[in-house]
Amino acid sequence: MKTITVLTDFSANAENAARYAVRLAQHLQTNLTLYNSFLVPMTEPLGGQVYWSMEDYNILQKDSEEQLRALGARLEEELSTLPINAFRPVIDFKCQEGPLYRYINRLSADRDLMLLVMGTHRKGLGSIIMGNHMREIIGAVPLPVLIIPENQTFKKLDKLVFATDMEDSDLEVIQALTAFAKPSHAEITLAHIQHPDTPENDTKKLVTSFLEDVANKINYPKIYYRAVEHAPVKTGLKWLAENVTCNLFVMVHRHKTFLEQLFNLSNTQKMAANTNLPLLIFPCAENIAMGLNANLETGYQENIIAAAIS
Repeated sequence: MKTITVLTDFSANAENAARYAVRLAQHLQTNLTLYNSFLVPMTEPLGGQVYWSMEDYNILQKDSEEQLRALGARLEEELSTLPINAFRPVIDFKCQEGPLYRYINRLSADRDLMLLVMGTHRKGLGSIIMGNHMREIIGAVPLPVLIIPENQTFKKLDKLVFATDMEDSDLEVIQALTAFAKPSHAEITLAHIQHPDTPENDTKKLVTSFLEDVANKINYPKIYYRAVEHAPVKTGLKWLAENVTCNLFVMVHRHKTFLEQLFNLSNTQKMAANTNLPLLIFPCAENIAMGLNANLETGYQENIIAAAIS
C-alpha cells in the first residue's frame, strides 16, 4: 500500500504537520510512516577521523524511538474519533543517525512512498544553528513535498489551486492532483500568471493549446481555469495566496542555474518559507519524467478510492 512519510524533529510544528498528515492518509487511504534523523554529538577528531561512543548512539536511538512511538500513539488517538468502519492508516516509524540529506535518495527509492510531509521550519537562532533543511529538500528530493504551516489543521479538500506555467510536464502534475481531488470531488483550479511582458496573442495561444490538452488527456470533470493578468510571478503568487480560497496550493519547483541559486531563492522556496496555506510542491520536469508522480495516481487506482520535516 502507498505511504506518506512525515519527517519530524518532535517540535510543535512537526507534530502539527503529523496530525495533518494522518488525516490526509485517511482521506487518501494510504499508510503513514513517522521518520526522524538524529545526530550523535562528536568528540575530538583524531588523525582526521571523528569518533563517538556506541553508548551515545544507543541512548539517542532509544530516545528517538520512544518519541516516535509516543507521537504514533497520539495520532492513533486522533483516529479513534472516526466511525468504526472508516479506513484507518497503519502508522509505523523509522529513525536513523546522521543528517537527513544522507537518506533522501534512499527514501525516494521506495516506490510505495507517495510524498513527504513537513512542517514549516522554526525561525530565529535555532534555524541558524540547526540549518534549514526545507530548502534543501525542496531543491533535491524527486518526490512531491507537502509543507504544513503552523497551526494549520486538515480540512476536507474541496478546492485545489495549481499555479501553472502551462508547460507540457504540468499535465502530469494535474493528472497526479486528481488523486487528491477524487475522494471529495474537489475542484482543481489552474491559475496562470500572465506576465505583462508577454504579447497577448502568445499568451492566448498558450492558454488555448494547454486547456485543450487538459480536456483531451485528463479524465476529471471539475477542472477550471483562472488568469492572473499582467503581473510578475512573485506578485501574482502573492495575490493568489491571499485572495483565492483553497485547501491546498500547488506549485512545481523549477531548477535554477547555479548563479540564480547562489543569489536568489526560487519562487517556490519563498512561498514555502512564508505560506499560510498547505503547499504541495512537485519536483521539476526532469524528475517527474522519471515517473515519480505517476506513483500518486497508481496509489489512487490500487486503492480504488483515493493521502509532515521541519
